[in-house]
Amino acid sequence: MMPFGLANLAASPTATKVLPVLRRTAFAALCVVGVKVGLLIGGQGTATANPVLTAPPPVTASAASIVVTKDLDGDGWPDLARPVAHNVRGVDAYGSGAFGASRDGGRRAHRGVDLVAAAGEAVRSPISGTITRTGSAYGGQTNLQFVEITNPETRYKARVLYVNPGVATGSKVAAGDQIGTAQSLAARYAGITNHVHVEVKGRHGDLVNPGLVLPGLPGGGGRA
Repeated sequence: MMPFGLANLAASPTATKVLPVLRRTAFAALCVVGVKVGLLIGGQGTATANPVLTAPPPVTASAASIVVTKDLDGDGWPDLARPVAHNVRGVDAYGSGAFGASRDGGRRAHRGVDLVAAAGEAVRSPISGTITRTGSAYGGQTNLQFVEITNPETRYKARVLYVNPGVATGSKVAAGDQIGTAQSLAARYAGITNHVHVEVKGRHGDLVNPGLVLPGLPGGGGRA
């Protein structure tokens, strides 16, 4: 049944002009209400029309770029560090890179560990201390160099061979500071896996296995 007011309006001469306007107004109001109700209901569901975008997870540094260090005396400063991120050199035509591996047909033992390193790669100090020496790794030639670090407080001494020195004698370094870059061994040892040689003397002045002393250094121990 049509409401009384609208019935009278329908009977009037202006009905044909007014009624369409009222219908459009009522329809628009219903649409607004419908949209609001839809938003309220949709907000409780799983809306997919406008998904919330989240930032991608941060890119973390690879293992090869992370410097692994160890604080011996608890002063908050690193005392030991891994010189390069790569593993100990395996067995090739020149033997094994492991500590104590046979050299010269068994006449001597390997005094350190050989850590794989590409020529030009950054090499870091294995201990904190003072640069006490730099020089030729072999007498009579100057192509291959070494860097020696000494720490009278921890009583550790380290020598890293096949490094182009980037530090001066007498300078102080923290474990993990860059001391130079790895050199190429191709001219002297054709076909060998390029590496740096690391020797460490312990608190009693004796050679120790760097694989058992330096942090994060896998595969350093044992004979080949």
